[in-house]
Formats: sequence, C-alpha cells, structure tokens
Amino acid sequence: MAEYKLPKDFFKNNPLEQYSAPQIFLETLAIVEDEDLLSELEKRTAPIAGDIELRTEAQRRLIEETDDPAALVDLMRKGISISNTSAYIKKILIHQSECMPLLLRRYMTSGQDGFIEMSAKVLIKADEVYVRQLQEMYGQIRSPYARACACLVLGQRGMKDRLQFLAGEYEKFKRQYSEEGFEQFPLVALYQVSGRYVF
Repeated sequence: MAEYKLPKDFFKNNPLEQYSAPQIFLETLAIVEDEDLLSELEKRTAPIAGDIELRTEAQRRLIEETDDPAALVDLMRKGISISNTSAYIKKILIHQSECMPLLLRRYMTSGQDGFIEMSAKVLIKADEVYVRQLQEMYGQIRSPYARACACLVLGQRGMKDRLQFLAGEYEKFKRQYSEEGFEQFPLVALYQVSGRYVF
C-alpha cells in the first residue's frame, strides 16, 4: 500500500489561524513544563491571590500524597491548577499502568473541557501504547472536542502513520464544527507530523 501524501498545495491552501485553541493549548503545555517560569508567575500573583495560593498548595499536597489511581484520575474532574500541572502529569506517569486505562475509559464519555484538556496533556507524555489505544478507541469518543484534542495528541506525538486519518478528520471537522474551530486541531496536527509547525 502506497504511503499517503497530502496534496502539494495543501498547506498553502489551508493556513493555520492565528491564536487558535490548539496553539494556545500547546503554548500552555510548554509553560507548565518550565517550573522556574511557573514559580516566578506564582510569586508575582501571590499578593493578590492568597486564597488561590492556599488552594493550590493544598492541591499540590493531595497530588503528592495520593497513590490511588482512581483518586488521581478523579482529581482531573475537579480541575488542576496550572502551577500543579507538571507535578500532576509526573504523578500520573509514575502510575500510568494503573491510571491510563481509567483515564482512557473516562475520556471516551467525558464532556468536561478541563478533564479532556488535562487528559490530552497526560497522553502527550504517556507511553506510546496508550496513544495507540487512543487511536483505536477514537470512533467511540463521544465529545467532538475530545476527538479534536485526540487529533492534537497524535500530531504532538508525531504519528506520521496517521496522516491520512488526520486529513480526513480535518475535512470532517471543517464541515461539521467550523463555528467551534475544531478543525484547527487536526490541522495543527497535520502541520506537526509534516514538520511544519513552529510556535
């Protein structure tokens, strides 16, 4: 079977929007990996956000102390503060053989944006076996936003074997969810797997 190739003028005819949701998602992901930057941001906001800081610290302790996979995955539904995102992802990855099946099961049915986005951030860092499972279950994912984020995971992970799939999803989202801008997720993924995405 011949390798799928995008039309020669695909990227010229399908430019990325500026400041689209998937680009903001990827920039946020880059920020949470920079612990020095997060620490500086926390220091700057602490005087005006004391209550938030206390809640963030309590959440950090909970992340550190919790080893129960179901409880760790459940934390996502409550929302993880940006300054705890890196620690949370690391903790999930330590227990990924127990956590990832639970996360993927819930990802199929969740309509909660925060859970979907945090799951995508975890999947970007998880072992490839779980990303492959995400691909296999793609057709069972109920939320269009969760499917869009799944496309972004495939792009971020450089899944070149999914080029044709991502192109098809781009066209589908363009037809069905253009008002929501969901087509930008597989489009960014196409730019990524083709080595054209730089932010």
